[in-house]
Amino acid sequence: MNLFFKQEYTTITGSFKERGVVNALLNLSEEQKKCGVIAASAGNHAQALAYHGNKLGVPVTVVMPTISPSTKLIRCRKFGADVITQGNDVVESKGHAMKISCETGKVYIHG
Repeated sequence: MNLFFKQEYTTITGSFKERGVVNALLNLSEEQKKCGVIAASAGNHAQALAYHGNKLGVPVTVVMPTISPSTKLIRCRKFGADVITQGNDVVESKGHAMKISCETGKVYIHG
């Protein structure tokens, strides 16, 4: 029997979330890229979006619940994201992110 392992831990953010984020960002129109993207996440999706958004020149806003680990908040900011801490959980954060998306035209990227 052959076993194959995906070495997700070797990615910059240490998560499989990077693949989906890169795909979503690369499929944005030029106008959407200029406007930026927004997401709600407690960590891995937010980090992946912040890192790859920065590399691709797409402004990123992440809404993170107040319970998010401080290391995740710090890394998202380090990667260049505008971090908003809002909500007691990801569901509340998503509601806030969706409101901002409607008000600003930022594309919501679901994680």
